Amino acid sequence: MYKKNRSGGWNYMDKDPNTPGQIQLLEANKLATLVEEVDDINVSNEPSTSTNSTAVTHYEDSTVQIQGPPPKRQKQLTLMNRFSLPPDSKVDQFNKAVVEMIAEDMQPLSIVENSGFQRLINLLDSRYKLPSRKLIGTTLIPNLYESTRKMIETILSHTKYVSLTSDIWTSLNTISFITVTVHFFDNNFNLKTYVLTTRKLESNHTAQYLSGVLTDIIREWKINTKVAAIVTDSGANIKAAIKLLGIDHIPCAAHKLNNAVKNALKSEFEENDIDTNHTEEVEMMKLVKMCRSIVGHFKHSEVSTRILHEKQKQLNSPVLKLKQDIAIRWNSTLTMMERLLLVKEPLMLVSMGLPRCPNMPSNEQWQTINDFVILLKPFESLTIQLSSEQRPTLSKVIPLLRGLLLSVNNKVPVTLTGQFLKKKLLEQTTKRFDNIEEMYPSQFYAKATLLDPRFKKAAFTSNDNANDAEQEVQKEIADCIKTNAPEKTVLEPSVTQTTLTPEQLEHNSHSKEQENLLTYLETTVTTLRSQTTYTSTAMTLFKQQMLGALCDVALKYSCIPATSVPSERVFSKAGQIVSARRNRLLPDNVDKLIFLNANLKK
Repeated sequence: MYKKNRSGGWNYMDKDPNTPGQIQLLEANKLATLVEEVDDINVSNEPSTSTNSTAVTHYEDSTVQIQGPPPKRQKQLTLMNRFSLPPDSKVDQFNKAVVEMIAEDMQPLSIVENSGFQRLINLLDSRYKLPSRKLIGTTLIPNLYESTRKMIETILSHTKYVSLTSDIWTSLNTISFITVTVHFFDNNFNLKTYVLTTRKLESNHTAQYLSGVLTDIIREWKINTKVAAIVTDSGANIKAAIKLLGIDHIPCAAHKLNNAVKNALKSEFEENDIDTNHTEEVEMMKLVKMCRSIVGHFKHSEVSTRILHEKQKQLNSPVLKLKQDIAIRWNSTLTMMERLLLVKEPLMLVSMGLPRCPNMPSNEQWQTINDFVILLKPFESLTIQLSSEQRPTLSKVIPLLRGLLLSVNNKVPVTLTGQFLKKKLLEQTTKRFDNIEEMYPSQFYAKATLLDPRFKKAAFTSNDNANDAEQEVQKEIADCIKTNAPEKTVLEPSVTQTTLTPEQLEHNSHSKEQENLLTYLETTVTTLRSQTTYTSTAMTLFKQQMLGALCDVALKYSCIPATSVPSERVFSKAGQIVSARRNRLLPDNVDKLIFLNANLKK
């Protein structure tokens, strides 16, 4: 005779012999807690609408009342599925998600001990038990670090050339670290950037010591023969360290530009050092100090700030806060002056009724502030464009600098102080980038520009410099062919074509607020393109297929960033990781967390 399937629930209950229509739980004390936590099974006293014949209704005094007709049969929902521990694979996924959250959101390891976070996890899945802080620090973070590192090592093993950036910074605990980033093209011609390490420095920052540290990092990542150049600031110790490595050093273009503007503004000075023969310089420095004084007053006065905001609302103007500059960062001075111009009208109105309010600028000084902004905006635009990590930037240094000088030269300041600043900016920029097109002291800028299909020779101010760069690139291509192609192929290398398309190298469109410093090239490039014939196009296609060496050389120079900004960007994140809230982090965990934070999303 066919035996009806029996639910596993009857192992814990039986019919009550004293009360027809009711059942009695057999191990009530043991099962009571489980029954109370069943939240996805109908537990009302109303007729059951469940599609299961299991008698699970309101639990009261260890009895369950069964009412209504027997429900339709469906798949049995067992208590084992609800209350058993999650499988190991699911626990591993949970643990990985917690570690990734800690790294990406820069949370302290102690977050797993916070009661609020524990309640949240318990609500999401009460079966999952958070890993301990010790387990995260000693096992989970190292495991995720190793798997991510192996992935990057695999990608690096398939590339021919890489470039590095490096910089040194100090944590809140006065511990010095050196950060190294790597840049290269993958097999799909996508420019990749990864943070390799953030290593604690154990000794004085001498050239010999830093050289040894960089050597160890390069060897650990197995890129000894692949490093085309290292980009850093112009510190004497790091330059000497890279020279000891026998690797080409490229000074950070953003640092050089920053020093040029700082020197023109003379943001740090002593009163007795001012040359009294240049009254414009004195007025310029007095104006900067006046702006800082005004912003400082509103930053430290809640009443003045509130009155300023109210006045802005009355005038239907955007409610904007004043921004204080940092003496060592000229771009913050630009931002401060821009904001003062935007709030000029409400600021002048409220200043007349505020006690102890600093003196406001005169009409001529407001014009000088406007001159400052007009003259400094092109420098800001250049810095932003050269600091990109998503597109090649080294090849843009020469054309952008040329556009910068043309742009500043075309500005017409209306005040004597503005005219003086213009002169100083042009002098300082020309001085620091005077030999940028020449083969010495660095040939990388010229070669990268020549190999960029957007610029080629059109970006050079000197035909001689362009021809010199072309000859050097041809020699390098010939050497590359000899090394990689044992069979003799008679070809005339040409650097005016490349397998890299303009679309692959083209920079993202500039924002409306940024000045286009490459406008001057449009006519020249258009003229050169109009001279292209069908025959030259056919020859170009032929050489693109045959001259793989040209592609290799182009990729070598295109992967080099113009600045060391990628390493410096790590500092701001590191400052959040090594914060007052988590200042007990070991240097090794600092390295791993910064590594994961920078590389997990790539």
